[in-house]
Amino acid sequence: MTRQAVVVSACALALACGCGSRSGVSAAKKGMEAFKEGRYEKAIAQFTAATERITHSPELYYHLGLAHVEQGNMNLAQDAFQAALELKPEKDEANILGGLGLAAYHKGDYTNALVTLTRALAAAPDNNTRARVLTMMGMVEASRQNYSLARLNYLRARKADRSYAPAYYNVAVLYQEQFSLLEEALDEFKLFLGVTDKKNKNREKAENHIKRLNIILERRKAERESIRRRPAQAAGFLQEGVNAAAAKQYPKAVKAYKDALTADPFTFNAALGLGTVYRQQGLRAEALDAFKKASDIKPEHQDSYHQAADLALQLRQPAEAVKLLNRAIARSPFNPESARLMAQAAYAEVRISEARAYGEFYLSLVAADDPNRAAFERWVMSLPKN
Repeated sequence: MTRQAVVVSACALALACGCGSRSGVSAAKKGMEAFKEGRYEKAIAQFTAATERITHSPELYYHLGLAHVEQGNMNLAQDAFQAALELKPEKDEANILGGLGLAAYHKGDYTNALVTLTRALAAAPDNNTRARVLTMMGMVEASRQNYSLARLNYLRARKADRSYAPAYYNVAVLYQEQFSLLEEALDEFKLFLGVTDKKNKNREKAENHIKRLNIILERRKAERESIRRRPAQAAGFLQEGVNAAAAKQYPKAVKAYKDALTADPFTFNAALGLGTVYRQQGLRAEALDAFKKASDIKPEHQDSYHQAADLALQLRQPAEAVKLLNRAIARSPFNPESARLMAQAAYAEVRISEARAYGEFYLSLVAADDPNRAAFERWVMSLPKN
C-alpha cells in the first residue's frame, strides 16, 4: 500500500542571541536553511553543532529530530524529540509528540506510535494539527491491517480540516486496495486533486490511478448496459406493486415487484418496495436480500444500506452488516446512522475498541438534542477504550 506520508509541521525556529553563543545561533540558522532546501545531512550537522552552544531550545531539538526522520535515522530522531520534550516546551508539544509517534511508526513500533499520537492529539492546538495527527494514526492502523479504524481516522482528519490533502489520498488508496470499492476510490482521488496543489508528489500518482480506474469502470458500465431491459413493462408492474402494497395485499405486491425486476433488473423502486413489503411481513432474510439489491442498483441511496445492515444485525450476520456499511460510509462519510450501525456491528464481532471509536464518531456527528443520543452515549461510554 502506498500512502501519502505526513509531514510533521515545522515550527518556528526563533533563537534569540541571548539563548547561546553567536556561533550557535549562526549554526541553527544555517541548519534551518539546509532543512528547508531538503539538505538534511547538512541540516543535521548544523543543528547538532548548535545544540552544543544552545541548550534550552526545544525547537532546535525538534528540527534536529525531523532531519533525522528524513534521513531514516529513527533512533536518533527519537532521542532528539525526547530531548525537546524534556525541555518542557510551552508550545509545539503536539508537533514534538507527533514526531515521536512518526519515528515509532517508521520503526514498526505501532503500539508505542499510537500511544504517543494519542497524546499528541490531546495536545493539538488547532484543527490542522489534529488532521495531521489523525492521519498519522490512520497510517499506523493501516500498517496494523486495522483498515476500518484506519479509514475512521482519515475521516476524522477530514472532519477536522476539510482541506487536508493526505487524508483524501490515503482513504482513496485504502478503498482501492483493501475495500475493493473502485467507484468510491475514484471519487476520493478526484477530491484529493481538488484540495492539493500541483507540487504535491502524489498528484501524478493520483492522476494515474484515476486513468486506470476509469478504464475498469467504463468496462463495467458497458457490461451493465448490455443487459436486456424493458423499462416500460417494468413501470407497469411497479405501479401494480405500489397499489397492492398500499392495500396491504402483500403477496400480490411481492409478485408485482419481482415481475418489475425481471422486466428491468435496474428498477430501484421495485427492489426498495420489495424490501419494505418483506420487512412488514417479518421476512427478514428476504428483506435483507431486497435492500441489498436496491443498494446495488442505486449506490448513493443511504437508507438501503441502513435497512439492510440493520436486518443483517438482527439475523446475527455482523460481517454482512460491516460489508454494507463500508459501502455506505464510502458514499457518505459523515452520515451518523452509518457510524451508529458500524459501532453495533463491531461490537457484535467483539471488536470493542472499534465499536467505541465508531460510537464516538457517531456522537460527533449527531445533533445534541437528538432523542436517541443520550441512551447511545451511555452505551458508548460504558465500552473500554482499548
